[in-house]
Amino acid sequence: MKSRAPRAVFASAVALSVGASLLFPACAGNPTCVDYGNCAESGGSNPSGGSGSGGKAGSSARAGNGAIGGAGGDAGASGGTDDGGMGGAAAGAAGSAGEPPCSDDCSGATPICDPARELCVECLVATDCRDSAKPYCDTAAAKCVACSKQSDCSDPVASTCTAGACTACKADADCSNITGKGVCDAGTCVQCTGKKFAACGMDAGTPLVCDSLKRICTTSKQQSAGLCVACVTDAQCKLGQACVLDKFGSPVKDVGYFCHWKKGDAAHGAPADCFSTGKPYAGTQVDVTSIDGSVSDICGLRSSTCIANNQFSALDCSVASAPSDSACGVAPPKDAKCAQVPSSSSYRCTMTCLSDEDCPGTSCDTGVSPRVCAFN
Repeated sequence: MKSRAPRAVFASAVALSVGASLLFPACAGNPTCVDYGNCAESGGSNPSGGSGSGGKAGSSARAGNGAIGGAGGDAGASGGTDDGGMGGAAAGAAGSAGEPPCSDDCSGATPICDPARELCVECLVATDCRDSAKPYCDTAAAKCVACSKQSDCSDPVASTCTAGACTACKADADCSNITGKGVCDAGTCVQCTGKKFAACGMDAGTPLVCDSLKRICTTSKQQSAGLCVACVTDAQCKLGQACVLDKFGSPVKDVGYFCHWKKGDAAHGAPADCFSTGKPYAGTQVDVTSIDGSVSDICGLRSSTCIANNQFSALDCSVASAPSDSACGVAPPKDAKCAQVPSSSSYRCTMTCLSDEDCPGTSCDTGVSPRVCAFN
């Protein structure tokens, strides 16, 4: 069986060859697919219409913002098949995404083309941002911004980064990036406040206080100032006292901030009744706001000033051996006068009074005008 198969194949081939020579005597030496009628369709010869040319391949992708595809090939010429055109289309398909609409049109406020969005934008990276006021790129929004994190903000009045902008602080943590100004006060990072003065440090174990108006540290110690002593914060005054702004005269003139009793603060030594127990602080001021914002009734001087009180019997007010009122107080002779010390040729400043309650441990001389506290 194995030896017969080749003979049968050979015999069949011979028979086919002989048959072909009989059917196609002119081409017997070299028959083609045309002779047999089994040629595959192509852009070549076609029984119904002549030979057709293949389409052109698509143009090559050109450089730009991303790969940009060329045009598809043309279809084959009439009479041929469109196989060539299909080839051209395939060649162009490599860049089918096409040219982004923003490729060559980006300028002005949006000079950068973002291929992913197919839009003109401000930036894709920080180096795209040329405005020194907005040097960072918010890549999610493709916009230039003033900051991308808190450390980018260095202005004490705009220390925290909010939605790409440096804004005012709301808490002390918002000032952590401002050197030497770690306290947030009314939207500004400062060194300290009257109530927050830990940054001021200590002196011999006692905290140093903050100047509440300037919001800077001082060399004054906590609770170091007594009654009618100048102050810069409530914390500088003794317990039971507050640092308040004294006013005097008509028209009213600001004298300065001084420590005064908070009426009724008996737990800290303040008098319950300013007139009868608070010499020389016989005057009551109602609902006074201190330098640090606390509100209370204050026992203050009724007819004079703290400056005159502090000069009482201590400041020599003589000029060329004669008394000079101008050397005393802030509005002499309304708050102070220069008077002779009894049994002496010396002159010292005294303070005005209405009664003994207005004098610091002495009596009010009602026999003179204006009335002044006597030197006892």
